[in-house]
Amino acid sequence: MGRVNVLSGDEVVAVLDRQTAVMEEIAAGTRLSPVLDSVVRSLEDLMPDTRCSILLLDDAGTLRHGAAPNLPAEYSAAIDGLVPGPLAGSCGTAVHLGEPVIAADVTTDPRWEQFRDLASPHQLRACWSSPIRSGEQVVGTFAVYHREPYEPDLRDTELVRRFAHLASLAVEHEHALAEREARLNADLARQSAERANHAKSQFVTALSHELRTPLQAITGFTENLQTLDLSPEQRLDALDRIRLASSHILSIVDDVLDLARVEAGSMPIDLAVVDAQVVLEESLRLIQPLADRRHVTVVSESATAPVHGDRRRLQQVILNLLANAVRFSPVASTVRVRIEVGRSSATIHVIDEGPGIPAELLARLFVPFDQLGAEAGREGGAGLGLVLARRLAEAMGGTLELTSVVGTGTHVKVTLENANG
Repeated sequence: MGRVNVLSGDEVVAVLDRQTAVMEEIAAGTRLSPVLDSVVRSLEDLMPDTRCSILLLDDAGTLRHGAAPNLPAEYSAAIDGLVPGPLAGSCGTAVHLGEPVIAADVTTDPRWEQFRDLASPHQLRACWSSPIRSGEQVVGTFAVYHREPYEPDLRDTELVRRFAHLASLAVEHEHALAEREARLNADLARQSAERANHAKSQFVTALSHELRTPLQAITGFTENLQTLDLSPEQRLDALDRIRLASSHILSIVDDVLDLARVEAGSMPIDLAVVDAQVVLEESLRLIQPLADRRHVTVVSESATAPVHGDRRRLQQVILNLLANAVRFSPVASTVRVRIEVGRSSATIHVIDEGPGIPAELLARLFVPFDQLGAEAGREGGAGLGLVLARRLAEAMGGTLELTSVVGTGTHVKVTLENANG
């Protein structure tokens, strides 16, 4: 036989209106707590002189606060963490038995013996609790409190049944969202791990390739020294090539180690007030022999610029940028360097007249070992310099930005905090 409808026509309409409002909240993605508050308030509107609550089972099997907008906060806090059992009030016993529990008078009901002192100060005289289910599993309870001894009638039972079901839909929806989010996070973590493994493989491959050339040079010239009768000039040339190849390997290893330390946050950065102009001038003197060999003019316009930075690391950044600018500039071109001092920051500008870099390739400049090669019309380098320079600038609390126009050149800006700002 079907369920007998004990609600009047007007009551059915009122219930449907409230159910629809709650379902709209669920559909709109409202989180569980405010949805359960709406469920509780809706039932309280239809059952005057009651105060209702929802408790939810956690993973440990303990009942936790779900919603109780009109119950005294002190009482709600006291029963939060209720452990189900045969004498655990109405809610704990309902979960334990898996069926509704009616305590018409909590002052005499044996299941309330441990909780009477909690209920009495708040005028909670009667309490009946119904399990909230998700499928066959009990996930919580829906409790209705009265100020006087009370036993529910058929109308009360039907109302609680409907709104307990509504609460179960809200809980199931929240669980579905949580499961979907967990799957999404797992997928993202898997993809991130795959990308990290791929990047690691690419890094190792690129590093091996970058080291192989100078190692082959060292091996080849060492063999020549051991097996061939070389003239003094040839021996000196072989030794010089071995030295250059060894220096190149050492430079790559140093950059890799520095990059690893920066990425791990373990790079020692000794921040102090540093005059960027002094560091720039020292760097220009060091880079001048390279500029002379490549017939590139370096023009500097700078002023005193006290910044917060690490003197050694700042010189490492500037030398890298100057070396790039000179190396990638055509013969008889000019590299312009200037320092712009603002109120809160100072910016070092390095501008070359090289071939420039297409916009779609700019991001790859900051990928370790990605040399761009012919795609950008550039040469040389292990592909670590700009990556390391940016990381060092950021480690000093600054930024490194790069813009480039094909056929015009590249402009790099390093900005650090002004020590006088």
